[in-house]
Amino acid sequence: MFIKNLNSLSIAIIALLFLNSSFGQPPQRINPRNDLSLMAREPFQVFDNLFFVGQGEVASYVIETSDGLILIDTMWDNDGYTEYLLDNIIKVGLEPKNIKYVLILQGHRDHYGGAPALQKILNAQFGAAEEDWLMIERDFGEYAPRRDFVIKEGDELILGNTKLAFEITPGHTPGTISIIFSVFDNGTEYKAYFHGGPALRTEDLDAMKEFLADLERIKLIPDIEVQVVNHYDIHASTSDDLFARAERLKNRKDSEAHPWVAPDEFQLWLDELILDTKNRIENASN
Repeated sequence: MFIKNLNSLSIAIIALLFLNSSFGQPPQRINPRNDLSLMAREPFQVFDNLFFVGQGEVASYVIETSDGLILIDTMWDNDGYTEYLLDNIIKVGLEPKNIKYVLILQGHRDHYGGAPALQKILNAQFGAAEEDWLMIERDFGEYAPRRDFVIKEGDELILGNTKLAFEITPGHTPGTISIIFSVFDNGTEYKAYFHGGPALRTEDLDAMKEFLADLERIKLIPDIEVQVVNHYDIHASTSDDLFARAERLKNRKDSEAHPWVAPDEFQLWLDELILDTKNRIENASN
């Protein structure tokens, strides 16, 4: 069901009417990572064109373009999540009805669980990688979200004045997607890298080696100055987490650099992740 010309209030009302958590799929148990009574956070603008609309453990973002919005990841499917997500989008001054694309960067439920409910509300196209579409469909069966498009290595999405370049970076899931795109701070452009799943979750030696090769390749991508993360605690050991950065951004003085513009911290994070992956490969080889 989709009703044209929805305003923010009618979207919220429809969400309350239609969204009984899981649309029939087995409910996800409440735990400290997905309990909104613990994890609710105020959304905030990160850059001119990038907004955080997630919760305290797992992120969701909106990219604003000159021709509509792109939503990245949909979080959990527990009661209240879709209303929470829509409300967060409205709080940062955006209209959910303007979402043109929804990107699912990995096939774990905390990143795609809300997709079936959103498809009942939004007139948007939903995309993920083939390998992770298969994961989602195995997990949710007949209740899985509709496939609108499949993202492949080297694909690009252009919407208005914005281009997203996609990479398939397996290791966390077989079809984890990462994105290279531009963000703007008061009009100044920076190149951002968003790794869709930087925590290695496989014991397969070949997959671990592929993950390592990807990290080493990412280190060589020129001019990456901004790291966008899908969980609050993905950062170099000496760097701030997502919400500590947000606090710095909130209190930033005109003379101070943007807290997310930190290319050295991104490189250090990659170095630490590479070392950890090499150790895991060595242990698995013995």
